[in-house]
Amino acid sequence: MRLLKRIGSTLAVATLLGSLTACGTTSTEESSTQDSSETFTVTDVIGHTVEFNKAPERIVLGEGRALFATSILNHEEPFKNVVAMGSDLKTSAPSFYQKLEETHPELNDVPTIGAIAKGDVTVENLISYSPDIVIITKDHYDAAQGTGMIDKMDTAGIKYLVTDFRQHPLENTTASVDIFGKVFDREEQAQKFNEHWKQVVEGVKEKVASADSKPRTFLWRAAGQTDCCMSFNKSNFAEFINVAGGENIGDNLLDGEEGSLTPEKVIEQQPEVIIATGGSWAPKKDKPQPVPHVSLGYATDYSHAESTLAGLLKTPGFDQLKAPQNGEFYGIWHQYYDSPLNYLAIQQIAQWLHPELFTDLDMDQEIKQAHQDFQPFEASGTFFVQHKVDQK
Repeated sequence: MRLLKRIGSTLAVATLLGSLTACGTTSTEESSTQDSSETFTVTDVIGHTVEFNKAPERIVLGEGRALFATSILNHEEPFKNVVAMGSDLKTSAPSFYQKLEETHPELNDVPTIGAIAKGDVTVENLISYSPDIVIITKDHYDAAQGTGMIDKMDTAGIKYLVTDFRQHPLENTTASVDIFGKVFDREEQAQKFNEHWKQVVEGVKEKVASADSKPRTFLWRAAGQTDCCMSFNKSNFAEFINVAGGENIGDNLLDGEEGSLTPEKVIEQQPEVIIATGGSWAPKKDKPQPVPHVSLGYATDYSHAESTLAGLLKTPGFDQLKAPQNGEFYGIWHQYYDSPLNYLAIQQIAQWLHPELFTDLDMDQEIKQAHQDFQPFEASGTFFVQHKVDQK
């Protein structure tokens, strides 16, 4: 039976979050017993509630990287009922796109709508797809609210739900997975994933609680993509660092949830640990990168990842930093900042910061198992890398 109407408290709303769409089944999964004509409600991460008189059959994903979540919940048909999606997946996570394209070539048939946050999606665009629901991210919601687009969607009767893996992932990851589970009729798969996520994160918390110190850590966001040095303040990767037993230096230096530090400020701070995020972004010929970005993802081997990480030290003055000389210089896949698989990032960061507490943690095996359990394809590539300066 659909889980409905159990809204006796705020906790119940946050736990239930709504409903389901009929999805295809595989030979290894139970078929849905949901009644697609049943009325139900879904409450999102901002407390916005949507009522449906039937299960959604036409779904627009405001961000293409929402497929990070749908791929977890439905390996056979990760974009079932998706009539359009944001254009970001192919450009922001190209190695993931390629992996998904290999197993599901029909991915290329899904129409793309541009980016809500950049203002190139209109209400008229959305109406043309006759959506039963539009799923947008919290940052897209904030941008759309600022431009008046949310008001226009309300006026046009376009229903939307807000998810968040990016701004405050510790609070909103499992709630967002619940939303996807309800909308796509994959509640059982959502519950399985969320139980694992909670178990892993709580396990990390318990271990680092006994740590003697919290290493001061600099998170360098999308290193090489822009001038040095973008970072986070008590949000996104900053939350990963703090929950993993570190002290994110951006928390005390940035005014907003994200911003930039000068190279001089980073050198002055002398962080004990430096973690740079990277991906498989293609450099733009008309916008040369100040230093090469860290190459990470499904198509990158470890040696190449390490060489590109080392390239970041060409930043003027960074030869004065002690962390790389001490072997405390790391690279991490940037897309964990927008993925339910962010628990892998939390584990790895915890092991980097407190290796003595995580001697039994094998991250290669963790990544392999995560793909076996929660992805439609096998693991490949490199998602974490370390570089120590040769002082000979």
